[in-house]
Formats: sequence, C-alpha cells, structure tokens
Amino acid sequence: MESRRTVLVIFLLAGLAAMAVGLFMAAGGGGPGPNILGNSRKMTMLGILALIGLFAAIVIIRSVVHASRKKAEQWREQADALDDTLTLDFNTDPPKEFHKEYVYLPEIKKSGKTHRLAEGTIADHNATFFEHRYVVSTGQSTHTVIHCVYATDAPGWPDLSVTPRHPFSKLMRSLGWRKGLLLDDPRFNHSFVVKCDDEPFAVTLLTPEMQQFLLGKPNARWRITHNKVFLIYRGALKLDRMPASIDRVARFWSHVPREVQAWEHRGMI
Repeated sequence: MESRRTVLVIFLLAGLAAMAVGLFMAAGGGGPGPNILGNSRKMTMLGILALIGLFAAIVIIRSVVHASRKKAEQWREQADALDDTLTLDFNTDPPKEFHKEYVYLPEIKKSGKTHRLAEGTIADHNATFFEHRYVVSTGQSTHTVIHCVYATDAPGWPDLSVTPRHPFSKLMRSLGWRKGLLLDDPRFNHSFVVKCDDEPFAVTLLTPEMQQFLLGKPNARWRITHNKVFLIYRGALKLDRMPASIDRVARFWSHVPREVQAWEHRGMI
C-alpha cells in the first residue's frame, strides 16, 4: 500500500511539474514569443488542458491501484479456500527481510522481495512456499525475474543440485563435453545437470525410480542445501498450480530410499 501511495504522489508531482513547465514556456520563459500575461484566453486554455491531463493521469492511476487491490483480494479469497483444503497459512504481505534467509540459493537475490508466502507441512515435513522477485538491469532496459520456491525441512544431507540443462549445454554434451555427474538413464543425463561433492549420496538418492519421477517435470530445479529440499520454478506462485506442486514435493519424499533417510553429512561439502 505504501508503494502505491508513493507512485501516486510521484505522478501527481510530475503532472504539476508538467503544468508549470507548460505555463512557463507559454509565458515566454522558453524563448522569444508572445507573453501570456497579455493573453488571458490563451493562459486559460493552457491551464484547462494541463488540468485535464492531470485529471486523466489521476484516473488512470486510481484504476491501476483499484485493479491491483482487487487482484490481491481475489488471491486472498482463493488462498483462504485453498487453506481449508491443504491446511496452509497464507501471508500476502510477508516481512521485507524474509527472503534474506534464503540468499544462499542462486535464484534468491538480496535486493529482491518476497511477494507471497505460505507455510504448512508436506509429507510430515515443515514446508515453506514463497514467490521471490528481483529486477535485472541491462543498462538499456530492465525486467523482473520471478521464482516460486517450495522448501521442506530435510536431514543434514550433503549439498546437491539437479537443474535443467540449457540448450547450449545439451549441444556441447552431444559433442562429447560432459558436465555434472552422469547416471544410468541417458534421458536423465540429457535433461539435467547433477552436482554433488558426495557422489555416493547422489547415486543412492537418484535411483532409476527417482530419475523417472524427476523427468516428469524437466523444467523444475531441485536443490538440497542447508537442511532443506527445494523445488524451484521460474514464474509466479499461482494458487491453481499449488496443489500439483505440493503433490510433486510429497512424491519426491515418497521416492527417497530408506538408505538416504538415515544418511549423515560426511563433511565432504
């Protein structure tokens, strides 16, 4: 709400500044020409046009703010309905510093912001879901990068990442350049890059059944670090997709072998 008010004030000030500049230029402050002080009709017309422009800007801003509020209210209503089904606690206005707890993830930037947050349990594991946004500037343009993160508590396992291969990486691999740990399923090796300093742990966790499961969503990123398992997608946290994502996390845990459940961190990371 505070940011919206700030934007409104900025636009109002910009409108007033534009009106002042227009009157100044018409009065002869911008160069040679007739002085508006001797032409009350022209001055009145300029004033009316400036006020119309300012009024139009206010109407547009109010419409944008109203649409944003309505969207937020709809999200809360959908979240409340989903809460009854999944037993989750939703927060549409998370603490500003919340995301800094997860800056060790490559997808989370300290300069970013958490927009939506949900907490609950999945497969008897404490779970936290949130949407993170940060802005990237190229010098000529800017764009917003959005990730949704599903985190569940895990034992003290070694760090591991299973991330989608980029097209260039797939091309290089086809030419004989290998990156990451290779497993027994060629399709899995073609689709994902596996990184883990504890190779026995990775091989034990990523069974053929687990590989087949992960292939069901080849654009998803999986990370194990800081006593948590993360499922990370590119894009916003959408309520209509949340049940499927929660089910995916639960199925991940159902595919974890018993040997891994009791695996202890061996200090190799």
